[in-house]
Amino acid sequence: MVYQNIMVDIYQAASPAVGERLFDDDMLRDIYYICEEMFQNKNKRVPYPQKEVEEYFEEFHTIISFFKHVEITLDFVDLDWSALLDELIHTFPQIAWIGGSKEKEDNRVVYYIDFVPIAYRENGFPFMVNLLQSLSQQLKNDEGDVLDSFISEIERLVSKFIQPLKIAKSEVVEKTEVVEYSEQDENYLLKIEEAVSRERYAKERMRLANKKLEVVIDQMERQNLSRAMKELSRPSNEENENWDQILKIDLREYSQLLQKAKFLEQSWMMNKELVTKSEKMTISDNQLTYEREQVRSFKDSVSTNEIYLILDECKLIESRVKIKKKSWFRQPHVRIMKMDYESILNKAAYFDLIQGENYLLEQIVLNEESVVGD
Repeated sequence: MVYQNIMVDIYQAASPAVGERLFDDDMLRDIYYICEEMFQNKNKRVPYPQKEVEEYFEEFHTIISFFKHVEITLDFVDLDWSALLDELIHTFPQIAWIGGSKEKEDNRVVYYIDFVPIAYRENGFPFMVNLLQSLSQQLKNDEGDVLDSFISEIERLVSKFIQPLKIAKSEVVEKTEVVEYSEQDENYLLKIEEAVSRERYAKERMRLANKKLEVVIDQMERQNLSRAMKELSRPSNEENENWDQILKIDLREYSQLLQKAKFLEQSWMMNKELVTKSEKMTISDNQLTYEREQVRSFKDSVSTNEIYLILDECKLIESRVKIKKKSWFRQPHVRIMKMDYESILNKAAYFDLIQGENYLLEQIVLNEESVVGD
């Protein structure tokens, strides 16, 4: 059903910092609550792995942004956003609604709501941040139209909480003057057209800002992907030489590399699901503008079984590493064997490769589904 004066859009990035801030929730707290509820509903006799879940999301969100956002555009009406938020929380129990803002210009109001979609997995770590999987589990629809169903459901909920648009006194006075003036002025219609054009321009400006944000993220992911391929393609002639040499690296660099290595398994599993989903769709080769064959060759060089050994390797590396705390003249650093450093460097590069492809595939799948929905 099409609702007049209501338009809903979904974006794969955080909302822009504009307008009046309405609310902010603790993202991790909300995610922990959702995960525990989901797990308890599906596993009546299995204890909830609280520590593992909290460690996973605490570390993972420092590597990858979980944020996505919905934009609700209203013409000539407003919204009881607090009531809508309660309804969204009830309707989509696997989504954490973590922040929102409101922007008003003339007769148009735009609401921006950030959210994090959580999906449940039967094998491996039980949770993942994935929009399509999360919606499929909540809406119980075919994969081809979950995004369209999500948008339609939000539009339906918004329509329940529509309220009159409040106009400031200064605006009322101004509009009264325009009406009085228009009765004597032959250019009245021209003034109205100009006002409509300004509204369209404002909306288009925000759309371009969101598109620009997505383009920036897209470029970053492609750069990560390209950098990862260069790292994995780098010849290692001295691989067996000086393997026990002790290197000194910044603690922050070591922590980031180790986190990526640890989360390679989760990224790998998500990649398999996205590749399977994209292969079911009609996707032209010109949409896959990244180095698809080269990425595939790197992935084929590593088996699924090898992925599962990575966590054990990371634990061994951690046991051999010595962390030196901050002194008067030096930042905290790590003393690590050359062999171990090259190992986590390689794993981190592989994580960037997989995650870069995941982002691009997810964008393509979402675009294809939106086309199908239209």
